Amino acid sequence: MTTRTYKFGKFNCKAYKKPCGKGFEVGFTFAGDQIFVGNFIHSKEATAWWTLMNNEVRKCHRKFMAAPLAPRTWTSKFLANCFYKAYYSYLDREFSKYHRGFTQAVKQDERKLLHFKKTWAYHKTHMAHRKAA
Repeated sequence: MTTRTYKFGKFNCKAYKKPCGKGFEVGFTFAGDQIFVGNFIHSKEATAWWTLMNNEVRKCHRKFMAAPLAPRTWTSKFLANCFYKAYYSYLDREFSKYHRGFTQAVKQDERKLLHFKKTWAYHKTHMAHRKAA
C-alpha cells in the first residue's frame, strides 16, 4: 500500500493506493472520511491516476487555500468535486484510447474476413439458428 499524507488547513488528509481483489484502489480521505475512491484493473493506469491525483491535491491547495472558518463538510465536498472532475477527464482520455484501438482492430479483422470470403472454395453461407434440441 502506498500512502501520502497532507495537511489541508487544520485537517489531516491521506491519499492511498492499494491492491484490492484482482485490481487496484486509489482513494483520498479527508479528516478520516473517505471522499474519493477510484478502482482500476491495471497497475499502470492506477499508478498514472495516483500521480495525477497527487498533483491535483497540490494544485487545489495552492489555488484554493483552505479557508479557516469554512465548514469541514463543505471543504470535503469541494475537494471531492475537484477530484471527480479530474478523475472523469482522465478516464475520458483513457477510454478514447481503448475505443480507438478497438475500432482499428475491428476494421482490420473486417478486411481480413472479406479476403477470406473471396477465397472460400464454396459459397454456401452458414446461418445460426435458434432451434430447440
